[in-house]
Amino acid sequence: MWPSKLSSLSLHESPNLFVSTLNGSFYALSRNSGRVLWRLKEDPVIKVPVDVSAGFSFLPDPKDGSLYVITDNSDGIKKLPFTIPELVIASPCKSTEGILYTGTKRDSWIALDPMTGEKLQTLTMDGPQKVCPSNLENVLYIGRTEYTISMFDMKTHAKRWNASFSDYSSHVASDIKDYELIHCTASSTGVAVTMDGKTGEILWHRQFDSPVVAMYTLNSDKSLQKVPFTSFAPETLEHLTGQLSSMWWRDRFLEHKKEPKFYPTLYVGEHENGLFATASFVDENTVTIAPRDKGLKLLEGPNLTPLDEKQNIYEERVTAHTIRRGGIILLLGYHEVPEQDMSRIHPNYQITDKSGSTEKVIPHQPSQKPIPAVDNRDGVSDNKSTMGESQLSFLYNLDLKFITTIILLLLTIGVVLIYFPKKTEESIKIMLKKQIEENRLQDQQQTPFVRKSGSVSCMEYEEVPQGFFQVGKIFYNPKDVLGHGCEGTFVYRGRFDGRDVAVKRLLPECFSFADREVELLRESDQHPNVIRYFCMEADSQFRYIALELCVATIQDFVEGRCEYASDLDPLLLLEQAICGLAHLHSLDIVHRDIKPHNVLISSPNAQGKVRAMISDFGLCKKLAAGRMSFSRRSGAAGTDGWIAPEMLNEEQRTTCSVDIFSAGCVMYYVLTMGKHPFGEALKRQANIMNGEYNLDSLPVTDGYVRRDIIQKMLSFEPSARPTAKTILKHPIFWRKEKQLMFFQDVSDRIEKEKEDCEVIQRLETGGTTIIKGDWKKHICLELQNDLRKFRAYKGSNLRDLLRAMRNKKHHYRELPEEVKNSLGTVPDQFVHYFTSRFPMLLIHTYHAVECCAAECIFSQYYDLDSIKLSQSEPLGDIT
Repeated sequence: MWPSKLSSLSLHESPNLFVSTLNGSFYALSRNSGRVLWRLKEDPVIKVPVDVSAGFSFLPDPKDGSLYVITDNSDGIKKLPFTIPELVIASPCKSTEGILYTGTKRDSWIALDPMTGEKLQTLTMDGPQKVCPSNLENVLYIGRTEYTISMFDMKTHAKRWNASFSDYSSHVASDIKDYELIHCTASSTGVAVTMDGKTGEILWHRQFDSPVVAMYTLNSDKSLQKVPFTSFAPETLEHLTGQLSSMWWRDRFLEHKKEPKFYPTLYVGEHENGLFATASFVDENTVTIAPRDKGLKLLEGPNLTPLDEKQNIYEERVTAHTIRRGGIILLLGYHEVPEQDMSRIHPNYQITDKSGSTEKVIPHQPSQKPIPAVDNRDGVSDNKSTMGESQLSFLYNLDLKFITTIILLLLTIGVVLIYFPKKTEESIKIMLKKQIEENRLQDQQQTPFVRKSGSVSCMEYEEVPQGFFQVGKIFYNPKDVLGHGCEGTFVYRGRFDGRDVAVKRLLPECFSFADREVELLRESDQHPNVIRYFCMEADSQFRYIALELCVATIQDFVEGRCEYASDLDPLLLLEQAICGLAHLHSLDIVHRDIKPHNVLISSPNAQGKVRAMISDFGLCKKLAAGRMSFSRRSGAAGTDGWIAPEMLNEEQRTTCSVDIFSAGCVMYYVLTMGKHPFGEALKRQANIMNGEYNLDSLPVTDGYVRRDIIQKMLSFEPSARPTAKTILKHPIFWRKEKQLMFFQDVSDRIEKEKEDCEVIQRLETGGTTIIKGDWKKHICLELQNDLRKFRAYKGSNLRDLLRAMRNKKHHYRELPEEVKNSLGTVPDQFVHYFTSRFPMLLIHTYHAVECCAAECIFSQYYDLDSIKLSQSEPLGDIT
């Protein structure tokens, strides 16, 4: 095969790094710049059957030919104690279980022009095969070996499984010394990143056609030498390469004395030549890992699509699909490192190459008859018996699952008639009819249609080439993924009742969560700040919930991925989110998973306005009637790093305050544009349990007001946290107009009060710090001169500062122009003039006047129920 010459400039550089990929490409690169000089295309590294007929499958590792076995029982994935090359070397042999092994090893030498990558000659057992005439003396020889293994049943002679694995001959990586580069690759995509091993500086990014399986350099004798590289989950790799601090890279990669901060996993993926598995490191904060005992239900890995091919910048696009292999259903993704299986292969473990009958969860098209498989060129044999075309057609169209079900049902009916002779014929007919109807419905699931009119009649739908699937009244596009979550949950763009919606798909393990989510959504979605629920449908594998379509999450807004970010007010979004939370709490619903990802931003309405909404009710809990708390028997819910400390204490009862704690973390995250009060991701939950937080990143402007409420929301004691209703009354959400009105109302209230009254005492206590000793020294000369004209103001008296603010606001039109220019416009600049000079003035005054909250004029500023509760006797434990 001819190589691809990617650049005319490549001819002037000598390749000193080679990359082998899963699809069979062999790249030559410049090691320091990452420039691709040429590419040689060979056969894929691994080729395996794509169908499993007996409930099990082998997963080869394309890096070294290791084998993993996965079955449809509870054993999950296990690693076998041998590799494909080792099996080939040991063959022919047989196992005590009655399995015959045969293997072949085919070697070849490929002669290449090292500057252009042109294949000059191929040397095999069949002799030399000249490809391009050449008189070059400088030739690069690459050795390649293909190992093919087949398994046969000793009794039936049926082929159980076969596969091939190819590798380039080279010295092992451990032989290399003083290699100065660090190579990192993505386990499920072709992304590769190279860094300087001494400084941690990123030298280059590169996107290859498929995952990297090996890297080589040239020895002095022009033979290949393997170089080490590390595979990461694409999310983890993208997250790490986004860190610009050299200290981060030093901590992550260069200081070997530290504890490793990455979690080893096994990535299970699929390419056009079959399934594969390979070791991959992940960051637990960016990738969800399936537990070892759930190896058959793995989480989908992402694909990266280029945003800028010149700069090699990529964004994550998660593509989910379910693959059925015989009795096994696989969701590709990351799994805990499996245990090693030392036992021999069981005779029931059978894999056949029925690639034509591979079953995927795709639209059922009964009119298309499968074509009988024939021998192909990839070396993986076909095992179908020879029979007539009419017999094949009959077998393909026969629903074996349906027939098996009917036979079992008839046997059951026979037993019932023997032991229960009074069972009526009518009851038997009902049972049979019900089973037939269930099979009919399963056959009609997930058919791609689009509605032609407002009616929901099936006769008014037609096939959509874009790939929309229908489940009941819900349509969704599996290629348009809006997001994904834990336990294999995915959110797709879809349609319902003529409108765009988000379609949330859940696995069977989450059906109880889906039912609870729908129940609580129906009860709570009549609020503008709670996501709207439309419909739920189900098929034999998943449940689908149609929800209001949103444009982004709060996390997207903070990270700059929201289209309307520049036009949005962070405080307004937070206020709306707390409004939604207050609505849930008023219905005795505890969300239990408040985090930036679960606060959504709606699409703009007719006026171009958006709103924040609480979403994802899968972990919500409804408090029992008359109860204010729930026991920990329900388990610790939430996302690590956002969970209230009492949620992890099994002896402590929990209340709605767990949401307040999480909301406090979210509020700080938004107001600081991405920082967390409890520090780095790996230490957050531990810091939460120790009550160690830091709010120093809050901006100076309004910093004391923001710190006041966030500090209370993050209180270690749940009873010390404010309610959502109280938070909405807090000055953090007051506009400047309301702040000015509050200052005026306070000044009017205390104008005639004596020095020893309670409100004056509370106001002046600590007042010297608030006004910085003498407030008159901290205002401009224009205002100082104007104040002297009318009455005496005491610079050491906070009440006089409020009086001066009130009087200047009332007589603003009469002020000299130089004073107006200094104070600015009313209300925004006017209020900012004073609060910027005395940052603690607003929050101090707010707490001082709390004793007057019951008065009519101040009831709009305070939550009376919360104040009465705090002033009452402590309540006993509620059980």
